[in-house]
Amino acid sequence: MIGSVASGLILGLIGYFILNLSEFAIAGIAIAVGPYLIIKMREQAWINEIEDQFPEFLRALADSQAAGMTLPQAIKMAQEDDYGRLTDEIKVMASKISWGIPFDEVLTSFSDKVKSDNIQGTVSLIVIAHHAGGNIIKILESAAESARMMRGLAKEQASKLGQYTGIIYISYLVFLSVVFLLQTQFVEVFAEITLPTATETISREEFKTTFQNMLIIHGALAGLMIGKMTKNSLFSGIKHSIILTSIGYITFRFIIASDLITGILA
Repeated sequence: MIGSVASGLILGLIGYFILNLSEFAIAGIAIAVGPYLIIKMREQAWINEIEDQFPEFLRALADSQAAGMTLPQAIKMAQEDDYGRLTDEIKVMASKISWGIPFDEVLTSFSDKVKSDNIQGTVSLIVIAHHAGGNIIKILESAAESARMMRGLAKEQASKLGQYTGIIYISYLVFLSVVFLLQTQFVEVFAEITLPTATETISREEFKTTFQNMLIIHGALAGLMIGKMTKNSLFSGIKHSIILTSIGYITFRFIIASDLITGILA
């Protein structure tokens, strides 16, 4: 991670400030954040799968307890079932309980590892109720239902907020269209006009660089906004930033600012 960030920053700074090539700056940013982004996306996918399976795991524990099994026996039986990526964590919990570690500590350690707000809330509920001397079967059943409801609400919220993602993408495409008109109509027309009071003509290259940078900055910030609005996390918007900036850069570089389009419009 340190090597990718360092090499990416060096390449980006050299490309932008020394070679004056924005392509090297973009490549440097991709090298710097790419590995970290891939790792975090895989980690988030792991957390999401565990959140989906955790209510079923609690329900299985409650059913096993109701059938007369002890808690270590219930967890040991649960590790034989398929809970996706949660299965490995269940095996760890079963091993810890077999070593004599209390159930509350095992669950707390598991929630600290997963770092999920939903799971940490559910585990806190179980621990508090267990310490209060409640019926463990009813506690697990209530916790399973609570976890299922929280997961469902999270998915429903993400689905409702997903429409804002489409709105931001459409607004970016509109901005891209405006840049297209400015570059192909405004700049090209006014570049041919020389006012009596003007000391120099409009520089096509300066406008081209300005529009290109505007598209990159707009795409990056719009992607971060998507992440903040939909998942309350700027990191979640990095992938949208990459998509939007890629669309803007490729469209501008190979369509809007290409000599072919300029020749056709001329």
